[in-house]
Amino acid sequence: LRSPRRVRCRRSKRSSPISLAASYDVDAWRRGFFEPQDLEEGPYFMEGVDLPADLCGTYFRNGPGKFKVKDRSVAHEFDGDGLIFALSFTEEGKILVRHRLVQTQGLLRDEFKKEMYTVGYYGTQAAAEGLAAMDPRRKVPKNTYNQGICVWEDKVLALNDYGKPFPIEPAILATMLGDQDDGSWNIDGFLDDKIGFEARPKVCGTEECLTNISQTSDALRTVVYFFEFAKDQFRARYKIPRRVLLAGYTRISDFSITPKWLVLARPPLKVDTFKAATGASFQEVCSFDEGGKGELVFTTRLKKDEDEVTVEVENLVCDEFANSFELEDRKVVLDVVVADSWDRGRVADASRSRWEAEDPSQRPRHRLVRYEVDLASKAVTKREICGRHLSFTSVNPEMVGKKHQFVFAAVAHGEDEVGPMGGIAKIDVDSGSLDVWTVKPTEFVSEPMFVSRKESQGEDDGYLITVVFDGAAEKSDVVILDAKDVSRGPVTRFSLRAAIPHGLGRGWWQKGMTFTEDQVKKKMVLLNLFKKKMLEWNDMSLGYSTLGGGLFMKQGVKFR
Repeated sequence: LRSPRRVRCRRSKRSSPISLAASYDVDAWRRGFFEPQDLEEGPYFMEGVDLPADLCGTYFRNGPGKFKVKDRSVAHEFDGDGLIFALSFTEEGKILVRHRLVQTQGLLRDEFKKEMYTVGYYGTQAAAEGLAAMDPRRKVPKNTYNQGICVWEDKVLALNDYGKPFPIEPAILATMLGDQDDGSWNIDGFLDDKIGFEARPKVCGTEECLTNISQTSDALRTVVYFFEFAKDQFRARYKIPRRVLLAGYTRISDFSITPKWLVLARPPLKVDTFKAATGASFQEVCSFDEGGKGELVFTTRLKKDEDEVTVEVENLVCDEFANSFELEDRKVVLDVVVADSWDRGRVADASRSRWEAEDPSQRPRHRLVRYEVDLASKAVTKREICGRHLSFTSVNPEMVGKKHQFVFAAVAHGEDEVGPMGGIAKIDVDSGSLDVWTVKPTEFVSEPMFVSRKESQGEDDGYLITVVFDGAAEKSDVVILDAKDVSRGPVTRFSLRAAIPHGLGRGWWQKGMTFTEDQVKKKMVLLNLFKKKMLEWNDMSLGYSTLGGGLFMKQGVKFR
């Protein structure tokens, strides 16, 4: 491993060159897009690992985990089917390990037909030819549920930006059928036909309520729906979701909250209105407007006691929000991961997978930037906190919407390069200093998940959990770091029986959620009873006729 160090985060220029001698192995990185081996005996328990004594709960991670059907690969990693990975740390020091694909209707359909039956949102084309290619259902993009996960009211939900959530059984990660035709769940009727549940939910650090958004766009406007659910309950604060209306077609990548405000960031985009009017995907409709202005939109979370405020910001391309908080005199501070340009995320040549065709060093650089916005005057001040390429930012969950000192992030291997994530960092937003641990050139990290110690004494008093994939050894390790001293390196590191691909989606930590061996065995027996039935299709529904929808309707089993 590289020697640990603390550095002051360097300020970067937008035009800073990319180092020609990358400090990572691109071939090793490309090996991280693979389909993991099934666990022959299902979930398994590990013992004898030297774990922190106060670590108790379950770590969930979502991300693409199936990239091929027969010999045909998806064009973009986010068109790969979702794979949930989970670790449960018991009070007795055992670790329950499991991973499983989200058993969506699209996955079952592809496996049954042995082809990519429909298009993907990010450029993957259906395998149909001739008359079969005329079937309009093949033009309906497949929801892969690989972008996020959340746990609320003891329900585990696999998330995707384009659909309703999929319920997941937490002990063995079986997919549970919801109440929608495709097997998803509309949260007991709260989500109507047009509304989804996106992949970056947040829990308010003040009210401990779950918040999230959904969005729909057409040529005339974009509607962003905002949801709030009471602490530990799927009981909506507002029976009808709050709506934010934005003129024209756009795409919101993330949102942020303070006790009073919902904050959205609108990127500077050019819009093909014809494609927007004909229902094309946002990647086809939008392109980056290099000379344009972005917008920050502030809408009150409270009753309509204040007007919406829109503030223009030069060339703002928000990839994600790290956090935000309020100051006096109607001022709001936002820590934003900004990109040098808007990456539409859609491949130009669908015949090759993006990770094989593209150089990851040529993707937009992401920096952590602080904006202080005066809502009264609409004045904006800007300060770069960290110029090192980074992603997967977060704060201590108790600090969401509050003034914070630290941001946790995955960072690139080298200080001056763009590329895959090769380190874990704690960033002091006041001083700009970086406490960072980096891995070998053949290793790559996923999102760092912060977990507070049992009797936490400070904002960074806890652990950071991540998964490291080694492309040379083709193995995956779980790494636990002391958040107070990240550069010291792992306090615990152990290998998994089966390697898992890069974790490109968001994760979740559920405090106190654990399972016994007996509980796991009983649930596996139940799942095995359903395995045969879940692939029993109605042959009458497999043709072109729109009268039959078996390939597009949920299967009538509880688990799959």
